[in-house]
Amino acid sequence: MDFEFVSTILANTLYNVKNKKIPTRKAFALTCEQNTCSNREIQREELYHLARAFISDFYKLKYIAEKFGKKNPSNRLLARLFLYLYFMDRGLSASPRLMKTIKRDFPYLEEETVEMENWAKLSYPEWFYEKLASLLSIEDAEKLLNALNKRVLWIRVNTLKVDLDKAIRKLEDESVEFEVCKDIPFLLKVLKYRKPIRSSTLFREGAIIPQDKASVLVVLALLPEPGMTIYDFAAAPGIKTSLIMQLTENKARVIALDSSRRRLDAMRNLLKLYGVNNSRVDLVLTDSRTVSLNRIADSALIDAPCSSSGAISRDPAIKIFLEKNDVVYRMKELQVSILHNALQHVDNAVYATCSLMPEEGEEVVLEVQKRGVEHRVVEPAINASRGYRKYDIWLKVRRTLPHVDESEGFFIARLER
Repeated sequence: MDFEFVSTILANTLYNVKNKKIPTRKAFALTCEQNTCSNREIQREELYHLARAFISDFYKLKYIAEKFGKKNPSNRLLARLFLYLYFMDRGLSASPRLMKTIKRDFPYLEEETVEMENWAKLSYPEWFYEKLASLLSIEDAEKLLNALNKRVLWIRVNTLKVDLDKAIRKLEDESVEFEVCKDIPFLLKVLKYRKPIRSSTLFREGAIIPQDKASVLVVLALLPEPGMTIYDFAAAPGIKTSLIMQLTENKARVIALDSSRRRLDAMRNLLKLYGVNNSRVDLVLTDSRTVSLNRIADSALIDAPCSSSGAISRDPAIKIFLEKNDVVYRMKELQVSILHNALQHVDNAVYATCSLMPEEGEEVVLEVQKRGVEHRVVEPAINASRGYRKYDIWLKVRRTLPHVDESEGFFIARLER
């Protein structure tokens, strides 16, 4: 492997993540616009997975570099260190040029075992590790963070476009190995695949949809039924809206609200691909914090914008975005505003965030209740973990914990008047 070529791609991807605040895949694609991202020794997809692992290991690599006196280590230095450790962990021989570079910048690294704090070993911001360790046992917190470093891929069979049995046979024909979720028969946990799922004919036709188990549970907690009118606050890109329509066989009516015209335009196209009857979905460009709605709805889904700390398994760049905890408190303020406004318009609602932080979950619900809403928290009819014990509502709310539920980390609460 040409380590100079690979380290350049890794370093530039990290630069784009840090400076442009964009997801790993987008940062890698941007890097590849400026560099050739494959050669005879390594294919682009393999290189992407290396870049993804590198981004995930950022805090561990930075910790090691600083232990060797490298303050503010460069992206390229971290990339070379990553490649060296990558080869060593797999019992492979690094190239002589890479070995020479490492011996120069990290003398005695071969002979010494760097003692690391647990947060660095797991490669997370220190505050993030400490926060979870205060909410769970240290053992559970570390199991959770370990699980969050690995992605479990779930796909939803879209029965608006394909029969479940037919989709399963087609996936088997394409050498996709999977398990059917015992509680949700249209949800499949992918174990192994020969080609990326996105290259499948079923995916291109909108017949299968990558959707995490936790995200599916959010919609199931809503209990959508044919004939219901449902508000979907902060609805784009529309994955959950499409599941509402799937569960109701295109017989619900959804008013989908979002503050981005671009995202709503993309949502319209996505719903069409997924076989949703768009005449039964009204897309509304508005601010969910302040919108006043006249139409009476049966229920509301509030999947609020959040820090996305529960989605690190999907995009390790989120770790870097969470270097400081201020984003959590900014998101909490936004979430309280959206949920409080939403509850003025419906008797029943499901509030959810893809976050492991209680500031974006239990504390939002409690804050909204303090503001005088008449809604009480009731247990949602889904199979997931309980909330954090330090909060009085912990038995009535649900969390999906990566090490327990094999999913992203979501908070889910159902509120009824």
